[in-house]
Amino acid sequence: MKTNIFKTIPLYGLILASTVFAQEINFTGSFTSQAGLGLPHTHENKGDFLLGQNIFEGTIKSYIDEATIVVNAQLIHDALGAQSANGYSALVSDDGTFALKLKEAYIDWKGEMLALRVGRQIVSWGKADDIQITDVISPKDEASFIASDYNESRLGIDAVRLSLLTEKMQVDAFIIPFFTPSILPLAKGNPLKDIIFSNVDGIRIYAPKDYRDIERPNKHISNSEFAFRASAYTSFADVSLYYFYGWDDIPFFRYIPNMVIYNSTASDDRDIYDDIFEIDISGKYKRMMMLGLDAAIPAGEFVIRLEEAYFPKRHFQTTAEYQMQSQFSGKNVKTSLQKHQLISLAGLDWAPSGGWTLTAQYIADIVFDHEKNIERKGFEHQATLSVEKTLLNETLTLMASGALDLRDFSSAMELEADYKLTDAITLSIIGDIYYEGPDENKKGLFSDYRNLSSITFKGKMNF
Repeated sequence: MKTNIFKTIPLYGLILASTVFAQEINFTGSFTSQAGLGLPHTHENKGDFLLGQNIFEGTIKSYIDEATIVVNAQLIHDALGAQSANGYSALVSDDGTFALKLKEAYIDWKGEMLALRVGRQIVSWGKADDIQITDVISPKDEASFIASDYNESRLGIDAVRLSLLTEKMQVDAFIIPFFTPSILPLAKGNPLKDIIFSNVDGIRIYAPKDYRDIERPNKHISNSEFAFRASAYTSFADVSLYYFYGWDDIPFFRYIPNMVIYNSTASDDRDIYDDIFEIDISGKYKRMMMLGLDAAIPAGEFVIRLEEAYFPKRHFQTTAEYQMQSQFSGKNVKTSLQKHQLISLAGLDWAPSGGWTLTAQYIADIVFDHEKNIERKGFEHQATLSVEKTLLNETLTLMASGALDLRDFSSAMELEADYKLTDAITLSIIGDIYYEGPDENKKGLFSDYRNLSSITFKGKMNF
């Protein structure tokens, strides 16, 4: 396993302090085993295993006077070799079969009006359900897609959070000295890799082998990130304002065409070709700013949720075709173009009697002054709906959720049944289904995932 002793020193230090000086120590954990199979209509992945993981997760909480020390980590065995690293929060074996992820490790102190949290911490922003709008401060594990949970995909950031607390308000200020990117599906065994780095007009694309092929910001104070949140809690509504100035968690790729001649099988899993182009990829992270707000308004049995995020001059990835044309014609290659972006959400929650929970959302995403060389569309919008019902004295939970791309009518659906065998053991069956839309020539929001439709069997034990 690729390790760096300096990355593990803070973890060992916190664990040692928590055991030597603690007045009370609590340990909780879970073990999860899951396997996912491609459904028959996926064609390319019919009957293939798309997921195979055993995950041990543990959390230590130690209480020392007014302070709390929290350490949360995961040890993962991946039968597909699908685990990827980002160089900061995940240590991964060379073949991607084992990973150690330090999700959180922080010291928490809370006084009468002030609170301080120092260390690796997960920050959740916004009122949206499973949709990223203002929730930009914590990066995500983008390498985990099959039967994944949005909340569990968040990664910790190394930050200092100072909070002002009153009965009706909370104000948080963050200083994030070290940038933490999202984890990308760069491992050879990850089924997402061929989707993100697919062929371009028949030209083979070779993704970065790992995070070291992607240029990251230097560890300098000028590259720190800053964030601010102010929340007010009233009888009419809960309202929050957000500000973030930092780095986009996903890099912007540069596509580099190379003329190659293959007369025999080459290394790096490259097939036999004759006088063709291949495309290698490098990447670089770029700055971004976000201004946001949200509100949750109770109305009887309903809760109305509103959320909006504005990104001034955000970078957007340019297409591989545009970059190659620019290189062949001798023009300056731009990996991204800067445009203003606005994302808005309106949602409704309803929890009637009888164990029902319903959530509906509409999301609109606009890139102003859009250009054809940008990889995404200028206007995207979708609707989501989720329904949950508990049965048999709350031992059985049935869930159905879906998202519909309202432009090209591609869609995603997840069906899940959870049964509590005991208070500690839960068995689940999860079906993920993707539809590319009625027009195969139009690329919708979920079109690329049509070959990842799958059924997953999962068992989890909490202790």
